[in-house]
Amino acid sequence: MGCATTVVKIISISLNAILALLAVGAIAWIAYYSDTEEVKFVIASYVFSGLILLMVILGIYAAIRESICLTATFAVFLLLLIILQIVNIFMFVAPMEVASGQKTVDVAWLANNMDELQQKFQCCGKTSAQDYVHLNQVIPPSCYADLQQVPDHLFLKGCIEEVQSQYDSDKRRFLIVSWALVAFKLLCFVGAVFLGISFRNKQRRMQF
Repeated sequence: MGCATTVVKIISISLNAILALLAVGAIAWIAYYSDTEEVKFVIASYVFSGLILLMVILGIYAAIRESICLTATFAVFLLLLIILQIVNIFMFVAPMEVASGQKTVDVAWLANNMDELQQKFQCCGKTSAQDYVHLNQVIPPSCYADLQQVPDHLFLKGCIEEVQSQYDSDKRRFLIVSWALVAFKLLCFVGAVFLGISFRNKQRRMQF
């Protein structure tokens, strides 16, 4: 039984360590896409990820100390975080409006600042390179792959389509990551419950 407790303990610590890495990755993800999200959402995401890191530290410490009380506390708080995240997904993340690619491109077009967008999203003009042709303008180098102004390197798709597609993909990926975190936290919760039971059984055996 002592060996079984050790195995559960190692598995629990490993799961918590992975969860910590996922939380750090989520923070990095949020930081990268913070410019396209609402400030309230970004702040809430930072706070939520920070709470996960704090819970992970508590969980690892509880496992190392073999504390039933701390392990139970960790399990309860982790379950609360899971419930809050599920509520957050259904109430805020899923119905959240995707940023407008049209608006982003229009702002860049009016400011004559399309070069960065065109290279980043591999697109040209608002709807196509014809936008420049219709204005009797030379198609800029940023409309070409590797800035090589040859026909074979011209980006054929417009930036509105490409930017909007990227925004839509970002939301889908965020939903997938959110549900993956929920699933993994549930796994950590189950591990914490088994670990608490193992610690309790170990203490009972030591009393005899």
